[in-house]
Amino acid sequence: MAELLVESADGTAVCAESYGDGRALVVVSGALFGAHLWTNTVQALARDRCVYVIDRRGRGKSGDRAPYAPEREVEDILALLRAIPGPIDLLGHSSGALLCFQVAAHQPDKLERLVAYEPPVFFGEADRIAADLPERLDALLAAGQRELAVETFLREGPRATDSDLQAMKNGPAWSQMVSALAHTVPYDSRVQRAFSLEPAELARVRVPTLMLIGGTSPQRMIAGAEALAQRLPDARVCRLAGQQHVAMLTAPAAFTTAVHEFLSPPR
Repeated sequence: MAELLVESADGTAVCAESYGDGRALVVVSGALFGAHLWTNTVQALARDRCVYVIDRRGRGKSGDRAPYAPEREVEDILALLRAIPGPIDLLGHSSGALLCFQVAAHQPDKLERLVAYEPPVFFGEADRIAADLPERLDALLAAGQRELAVETFLREGPRATDSDLQAMKNGPAWSQMVSALAHTVPYDSRVQRAFSLEPAELARVRVPTLMLIGGTSPQRMIAGAEALAQRLPDARVCRLAGQQHVAMLTAPAAFTTAVHEFLSPPR
C-alpha cells in the first residue's frame, strides 16, 4: 500500500491509498464509510489494476475546510485524477456515486468508465430526504450530539429501522462512525440534496457506466437507480442477487466479479 497526497482547488490536502499496479481505478466511498472498510475488496480489485481509495475531505488522512459545499468534493476528485497516469476508471458508492457522476460531467480526458453502486437518487417526493436535513444535522453536531446526528441521518437518509440501528450499534463500526465520521453526515446530505437530475446535466456523463443495484435493496433505492440509468447516455444495470447497499462487505466476491467483468474488456 502507498499513499498519494494532492492539493485540491481550495488548498485542502486530499489523501488516497493505492494498491496494486496497472490501469487506475479510483474508489469514492459513501456516507459513514471509511477507506479502511474497502481493504479486503480492494485487494481483490487490485489483482490486475492499481486501485486508489480516496479519503473524502473530513475523513481519514484528508483535510477539511469550511464552508463545505459538494462542489469542493468534486474538485478533490478531479485533483486526484490529474495526479494519476491515465486511463482511469471511477467507482462510487452511494453519495460517492453522486460525486462521481458530477466528476464525469466535467468530462476529464483520462476518465474511461464509471461504476456507480446505488446512488441515493429519488424521483418521488415521498422518497427524498427532508430539505432541511443538513441544517438539522449541523445543529445536532454544534450541540455536541454526535451519536444523535448519526442516528438522525440513518433514519432519514437510508431510512434505517430501529432493528437496523440496534444491529449497527452492537457492531464494531459504530463507535468509529460516531467518533470519526459523524461530522461528515451533513456533507453527504448536502451532496444528495444538491444532485441535479436535469436531463441536460446527465447527458454530459458520456462515459460507459455500470449501475450496480442490490437485488433485495429497498424499492425506493432500486427504482431511483434504475431511472437514473435510463437517463444516462451509455449505462447498463447489474443486480447483485441477495444483496443490499454494502455488497462490498457482505458479498465481496460477487461485487468484485461484477466490477471486473465491466472494467476488464478494453474500451
